[in-house]
Amino acid sequence: MNNTSINKFGHVSIEPLGTLAETAALLGRALGNLVFQADTEYRYDEYPAYIAERDGLRYALLGVPAPEDDIRDVPTSDFELMVETISSEPVTSSLDISDELLKEIKESGLLNCWLFE
Repeated sequence: MNNTSINKFGHVSIEPLGTLAETAALLGRALGNLVFQADTEYRYDEYPAYIAERDGLRYALLGVPAPEDDIRDVPTSDFELMVETISSEPVTSSLDISDELLKEIKESGLLNCWLFE
């Protein structure tokens, strides 16, 4: 048996609707009842985050860093949904699922989103 996998990834900008926790709850509903939890391991350094995992994917909703920690070229108040494969299998190809994520979130009518720039 060939133990290889596809590296799925995606990036979507999300307009905040309330706090990061409130937006994560809405995003979870939009993505088929995905349950987001606060990132207590600080995986994303200066970005506060809420994380969920399902079907071999990690979904991370990144918030806005504190002003003194914000190293972005163009700071915004928007959140970012970042999705990545979590697998120890060798990767044979990559697949950007940003468009699929965008469509699913928009169809829910719960949040305003667009492709991450």
